[in-house]
Amino acid sequence: MYTKKCERAFFARRIWCAAKAICLITLFGFLATSGADAARPNPKEPGAVIVIGNDIGGSVRTKFNQIQRINRLGQRVEIRGGRCLSSCTMYLGAHNVCVSPRTIFGFHGPYRLGSKLSHAEFDQWSRVIAQHYPQSLQRWYMKEARHQTFTMSRLSGRELIRLGVQKCE
Repeated sequence: MYTKKCERAFFARRIWCAAKAICLITLFGFLATSGADAARPNPKEPGAVIVIGNDIGGSVRTKFNQIQRINRLGQRVEIRGGRCLSSCTMYLGAHNVCVSPRTIFGFHGPYRLGSKLSHAEFDQWSRVIAQHYPQSLQRWYMKEARHQTFTMSRLSGRELIRLGVQKCE
């Protein structure tokens, strides 16, 4: 009896360690490729074209400020990478934006690492994010996607084009 318990515990520990290793390898691989592929939206010249590619998101506040600067300078945003996740989707709020039909967009609700948002903060940040989307996408986000904080709802660029977002030529 004792031996079977030990064997089960050993087997469970091995599975747990393997699962953690796979998660870490996947995470580091994902971060290594996404950081190198993502465009840095920092050009200061008015009218510049900013190409966003393989952006995994980040701070909503940072993206909000970047998009304000982009709009103030009259710059064009082209979302062409394989993926645009999380706060990257806020680039849809640029005044002059287009998307590639092949790009996958990942949407989820706001959260803060390390502590839970209050209901009021969750609603406030959900509205900040949603204001960067076309009207039909705003409704969907507020009703569906914002309630996902540990998973993502995914839409293709093709689907966004059908919802009225300009297609990149």
